[in-house]
Amino acid sequence: MDLNKILYAVEVSKTGSFSKAASKLYISQPAISQAIADLENELGFEIFIRTNSGCQTTPKGLEFLLKCNKLVNSYSALKREYIHNPKEDELSLRVSSQHYNFIVSSFIKLINKYKEDNFKFFLKESTSLEAIEHVEKDYSDLAFIYVNSSYEKAIFSLFKDKKLTYRSLANVNPHIFLRDTHPLAAEDMIKSESLYNYPMIIYEQNETTILPEEFTNLPDHKQIIYTKDKGTTLSLIANSNAFNIGTGCIDPYSGFPNIKSIKLYNPEKLSMDIGYIYKSSNKLSPLSKEFIKLTKTELINCLPEDSSVN
Repeated sequence: MDLNKILYAVEVSKTGSFSKAASKLYISQPAISQAIADLENELGFEIFIRTNSGCQTTPKGLEFLLKCNKLVNSYSALKREYIHNPKEDELSLRVSSQHYNFIVSSFIKLINKYKEDNFKFFLKESTSLEAIEHVEKDYSDLAFIYVNSSYEKAIFSLFKDKKLTYRSLANVNPHIFLRDTHPLAAEDMIKSESLYNYPMIIYEQNETTILPEEFTNLPDHKQIIYTKDKGTTLSLIANSNAFNIGTGCIDPYSGFPNIKSIKLYNPEKLSMDIGYIYKSSNKLSPLSKEFIKLTKTELINCLPEDSSVN
C-alpha cells in the first residue's frame, strides 16, 4: 500500500474534489485520479463516489481514512522534525495551551506584527494531558501549562519520561473568578466555605482528573458545571453567579470587563507554576522564542500583585 496514495485520498476527502486536491498537492488531476483508483482496486472497495459536482467519501472509505489518520499525522510530524525549511520556520508556529487569556493576547500581538507576511499560526486550546501529548508527538512546537504544587514531582517525572523540557514563567496563588455583581464580589479574600452556595465551573479533562485544571476542589459541592473552553466559562461567569478557581489573571482582551478575580483564602499555601514545555530534542525556532517573550510580557501585565515572575 503506497503512502502517497493514502495522502492523496486524505486530501480529496478534505477538499471534496479531485481537482482541488490536485491543485493543493501540485500534481495533475489525472495523476491523482489514477492513484486513488489504484488504491481502491488494491483495497477492493470504493473510497469515493464520483459526481459531476465533486466527490463524496463512502462510509467504508471514511472508516479506512480515519484509521489512516494516525499514520498520516506521524508522517507529517517526521517531515516537520527532519525536513526543515528555514523560511517556513520563521512564519510557522503551533501552540497548545490550557485555558489562558494571556496566550490569546500574545497571539494578537504576533498576528499584528506579521500582518503583511504569509504565515500559518495554530492555537489549540486543550487540557493538560492533551497539551503534553501535542508536544510529545510534534503536533505543537510549544505548550503552555501549569504545574500544581500538589503533584509537582509526578508531572516532572512525566516530562522526563516523555523527553520534554519545562521552563517556568511565573508562580501564582489561587484566585476566584466571578462577576462584579456577584454576592461575594466585595470581599477582599474569599474562604472556600463561602463558595458552596454558588455553581462551580470546572474544565473537563476528558473524563479524567489526573491533571485537574483547578488549584483545588470543593468536596461534596452540589452545583458543578463542566466546560471545555474558556469562552464558554467566561460567558457563564459574566452572566451568572457561577465561579471558577484559577490564576487570577484578568486579560483586557477577554471581552468580559465585568469579570474580576479575588484571592482565595489559602492556608495550605497551594500555588500554581505557569510555564511552557517543548520537546527536548527540538531546537526552539526564532518565532517560538519571540512568542515566549511576548507571552511573558502579557502574563506580567495581567498577573495579580501577589504573584512572582521567574
